[in-house]
Amino acid sequence: MSDEILAAFAAESAEIFEAIEAAIQDLDSGEEGAVDRLFRHVHTLKGSAGIVGLGRLEAFAHAWESRLGKIREGGPCSGPDCMGALYALRDHSLGILGQGEPAIGAEGPAAEAARAGLLPGDELVLAALDESLAACEAAAALPASPPGPVPAPSFAGPGTGAAEAAAGARARGAAESVARVPSAKLETILSLSSEIVVAVSNLGQVARASGAQALVDELGAVEGLAASLYRSVLETRMVSFGSVAGRFKRAVEDIARDRGKLIRFELSGAETEIDKSLADRIAEPILHLVRNAADHGVESPAAREAAGKGREGLVALRARRESGLLSIRIEDDGRGIDPEEVRLRAVGSGLLAPEARPPADELMDLLFLAGFSLSGEVTKWSGRGVGLDAVKRAVAALRGTVRIESEPGSGSAAIIRLPLALSLVEGFVAKVGEMSLLVPFDAVSTCVEIEDPGAPGQGFRLVELRGSLLPAVDLAELYGEGRRSGRRIAVVLEDGGGRTALLVDEVGEALSAAVRPLDRNLASSPGIAGHATLGDGSMVLVLDTAELGRLAARDSRRA
Repeated sequence: MSDEILAAFAAESAEIFEAIEAAIQDLDSGEEGAVDRLFRHVHTLKGSAGIVGLGRLEAFAHAWESRLGKIREGGPCSGPDCMGALYALRDHSLGILGQGEPAIGAEGPAAEAARAGLLPGDELVLAALDESLAACEAAAALPASPPGPVPAPSFAGPGTGAAEAAAGARARGAAESVARVPSAKLETILSLSSEIVVAVSNLGQVARASGAQALVDELGAVEGLAASLYRSVLETRMVSFGSVAGRFKRAVEDIARDRGKLIRFELSGAETEIDKSLADRIAEPILHLVRNAADHGVESPAAREAAGKGREGLVALRARRESGLLSIRIEDDGRGIDPEEVRLRAVGSGLLAPEARPPADELMDLLFLAGFSLSGEVTKWSGRGVGLDAVKRAVAALRGTVRIESEPGSGSAAIIRLPLALSLVEGFVAKVGEMSLLVPFDAVSTCVEIEDPGAPGQGFRLVELRGSLLPAVDLAELYGEGRRSGRRIAVVLEDGGGRTALLVDEVGEALSAAVRPLDRNLASSPGIAGHATLGDGSMVLVLDTAELGRLAARDSRRA
């Protein structure tokens, strides 16, 4: 287990224990949903402990979670005795982490005990909660005979020894090296540093335009320092994608073992850095999609052999940055999704007319509707009422998009694309009518001047460029800036999906800009990743070139 993963667990567990305490306080106050929140936090603790190999803590959290499940189902839990027992479990969990546990691969009786599950001291604390719950249940049945006090449990378990303390000691050491700063303060510092970069960049442009070469030279050094400051502050909020992806590998392994499948998990882009708060909020949607891929996508070894495939299936998780956005792809090489099956299910559900024949990508979008499912099977891992609609809601709350691509018989892929909460993007300004748009450099290949006859009402069409036809997006038509014809500029984009073009009226200077999320009025506009404010106070919309390129390519296939 790497020190980076243990450090991430140390920081995360501190937040989890705070959240657990707050949830117990809410439960004691009678707040609605407190039990559900407490259950989720303990569930998260269990999963995180399992990822870093802290088996005893994982087993203890699992036992605690089982008892909370009874409370969620309506079992009574109130009063100082029951609350005290819950606080005791919280403190005991923290004590287990503090004592340390056997490192992975450790030998000896203590290591075997941890792998087996709970120790006697752990059982004692759990028994105290059981007694409190039983007393609460008896009190509910006989309110005139309240239960007596519950003996205070012992928080300390048996001694564990030096070899057993290895993982816990490393986690505690990692925690001591971490300075915890409220995310709001880091957001403010990052925002200010990005504004400094933009302001210095604007000042440099003014200096160059005035011909003050001495000032230009001095500002060059300041620009470098400002950029270094921004990157340093940005790094304080970032974690590697790999450090939060361990839970996904384990989920695949658990499903494969439970369902009798052979599945290889593959992670690429582990070094991709993402904002910690974004990582926390996107983890559950990714986990849901990974479980779907392993549980429903990948076939059994026998079924794969019958289909002419290898017995071992693949679930891959790939992350990368593109056009100032984070792209996460969850794919499998399983049975895939048949668009006709989706269409027939939609017709049967009344979502489509029998004669409707929408394109495959629009049919895939139906999978995100609440209650829509192709699988009637309920398993340990899925089919419990939480579907792709929950994934879409979670991604939409982050101002992101999610879509499904599939090839029947070959596999499926879910693609999540998320705007970064605050990111410095290098690009150039393009004009379309009265609109100013910032085009990130990431996917831009070249800019070519063309004569365009125009095509009213067609935002997506083909244009001739140097003797060949290219899928293009007419941004004037797309964003309602009126008909354009004559001299236009084609901004040619090139990525793994091929070449497309954006048609604009003018292109301007290159600049750096701090990109912020859209407000809700613009969030649904196609091809917009965010907005930025320039040095003169004007606002520009930042283009999502990847989405625009994908839409242009899709439209050209329909033509």
